[in-house]
Amino acid sequence: MNFIESVFSFVFGDGDPNEGIEEKRWKLIGQYIASNGGVVTAEELAPYLDLQATKGAMDDESYILPVLLRFDGEPGIDEEGSILYRFPSLQRTASSQRSGRKEFVGKRFAEKLGGVDKFLWEKKWQFSKTTASERAMVVGLGGVNLFGVIVLGAMLKDAAVTNSGFINFVTLIFPLLQIYASSFFAIPLLRWFITLKRNAEIEKRNKAREQFAQALELPDLSLRRKLLSARDMAQRTVIGQDRVVYSTDRDLTEQDFEAQDWDRRFWELEKSD
Repeated sequence: MNFIESVFSFVFGDGDPNEGIEEKRWKLIGQYIASNGGVVTAEELAPYLDLQATKGAMDDESYILPVLLRFDGEPGIDEEGSILYRFPSLQRTASSQRSGRKEFVGKRFAEKLGGVDKFLWEKKWQFSKTTASERAMVVGLGGVNLFGVIVLGAMLKDAAVTNSGFINFVTLIFPLLQIYASSFFAIPLLRWFITLKRNAEIEKRNKAREQFAQALELPDLSLRRKLLSARDMAQRTVIGQDRVVYSTDRDLTEQDFEAQDWDRRFWELEKSD
């Protein structure tokens, strides 16, 4: 970056490194739900949300409500009384009760959503993207400004008795010069403390999501039963013919057109606010 950009980066920073994080969050959640047949447990979505990694954080599943509203989900109860969440708009597999033949819904999504991230990872804020040499030049400029203001203040005191238009003008704008020189270091110093606080919060959220993801890799007996029940419900879910994308009853060309329409509806659902 050039010198002016270096000054701006040092004083004001480089912007949010997690810009678009909400869009990414909803995309990952939608991909995960779709890749698991449209039926999941609340614990499976915790790695993509902002939850505290406390002992009772998972007891109240109200945190799943925004996901239900976003993807038109609905809760359900399995045979053991566990709460599962079904998302018909994201279901990809179904079995036909009429013929007993397995058909595939959204088969193309299996290729697109094959590598879903295990949890949402936030990037930490950087104080500045400038290099060490660029920062040295910027700090040098700030030092020169500060030294110049100090010297100018001393000169104005000596010239206080002199009645001159130029001196009067400099005296008038001198407070602004003081603010400029002090802000050159005060703003970055304040940003530094804010950045430390933000990064501590980001690290805490990332660690919590990672712990939730690890819990899914090594689930206890209760969670394992819920996960198996969710997979079983996804397999047993029956989807009407109006939502079946691929079937052996129709011509492949006709079904390709419907698959494209299914793709379009899925991505529109993700992009909707």
